[in-house]
Amino acid sequence: MSESEGAGAGDLLKAGAASLIVSLVLVGGFAGAGFLLGGKLPKAPPEELTLHDARAFYKAQPRYLRPLPYSETPAGLANLRAETCGPCHNEIYEEWRVSTHARAWEDDAQFQEELKKGKHTPGKDTTWICANCHTPLENQLPFLVAGLVDGKRDQPRYLKNPNHDARLQLEAVTCATCHVRDGVVLGPYGNTKAPHPVRKAPELLEASLCTQCHQAKAHLDDIALACVFDTGLEWKEGPAAQRGETCQHCHMPEVERPLMPGFPKRKTRRHWFGGSLIPKHPKFEAELKEVRKHYDDGVTLRWVELPEQVRAGQELELRFAAKNEHAGHHVPSGDPERFLLLRAEVRVGETVLASREERIGAVYEWEPVKKVSDNRLAAGEERTWSLKFAAPAEGGELKLVLVASKHRISQENFDYHHLEGRYVAGREYLREERALPLR
Repeated sequence: MSESEGAGAGDLLKAGAASLIVSLVLVGGFAGAGFLLGGKLPKAPPEELTLHDARAFYKAQPRYLRPLPYSETPAGLANLRAETCGPCHNEIYEEWRVSTHARAWEDDAQFQEELKKGKHTPGKDTTWICANCHTPLENQLPFLVAGLVDGKRDQPRYLKNPNHDARLQLEAVTCATCHVRDGVVLGPYGNTKAPHPVRKAPELLEASLCTQCHQAKAHLDDIALACVFDTGLEWKEGPAAQRGETCQHCHMPEVERPLMPGFPKRKTRRHWFGGSLIPKHPKFEAELKEVRKHYDDGVTLRWVELPEQVRAGQELELRFAAKNEHAGHHVPSGDPERFLLLRAEVRVGETVLASREERIGAVYEWEPVKKVSDNRLAAGEERTWSLKFAAPAEGGELKLVLVASKHRISQENFDYHHLEGRYVAGREYLREERALPLR
């Protein structure tokens, strides 16, 4: 994603921390998680803190260290909650409801486990940084940061938020995150007879809207933390940006439908925000199975120039290729733990004659931060591997198998967080078998 219509690359690097959690957690601790989860306020500082102090503090921070400013509820609405938008914008609401955006708070078991770590590392509270993208609105935060003890970012001074909406917090990245500013609802047209004030907002289609949270690269050396996510720059430097395609082009497919029942059909966009489409919980699988029909997987896998048949006893070298065909950024992107597993096999019956598995992803060490390796596929990149083997002396057929799977977390870390039954580490997205005659 890009800042092409707004700030330059320097601002882009500062923007957001949507996927900040993994690297922050692995590098440092999270003391204060209880406060963000609605626990007790820390011991009050000597002087009384005010809402003005909190807003002045956030205003002085780079974008990824502050929430979206407080907004009044637009006239005609009861509150900022998605559940209030849903009765009129039902189809859009139902799409959002099954999205990763809607499930970025309590439904994200890995994220919640990372926050809990803070209870065991007193004096190392960085949870306030993570909350800025998982619950991006000031109205969603039970406590606001009004300063730092001795300027230390892992020792925030909290103020109870008088405008906190606990139900809004549960909605994570909710409708108002993108569609409400200064008590006005932002929309694609701005000329509807809505029961609330509306403003046409072309910025809803700009990449900068997404990179507020989906581009985060910063090293906070004072607290030994780092975020290492370059999705925005990957897009900006790739072919999709050159074609004028922004994040919304792929992640929010265009559709014609009424904005609400009784209105004429107009061009709008889907609100599933499809990416890896790995469910956050096993119980969400059925819903996402339907959503996947609307998205292409980023990386394709295929055999290259297969012969029509093979002679018995022949020495063979078969090739297979993976291509980042459909993503406008590297794959995988976002959380640094993400990876793909690509496997090719040649069998006769149940006997494996040759097999090869490739792991595609970056590998990091975290103390100190160091990228050990990175073999991710850039947008449009294709890579080829080969399998060498001797065909059996008898006739019959060879069975060729290709399997591809996406993973957001390693099995080791999945087990470490005790996520079994509460989270999904990955999913197989391609399995292809074909026969090759053996003469």
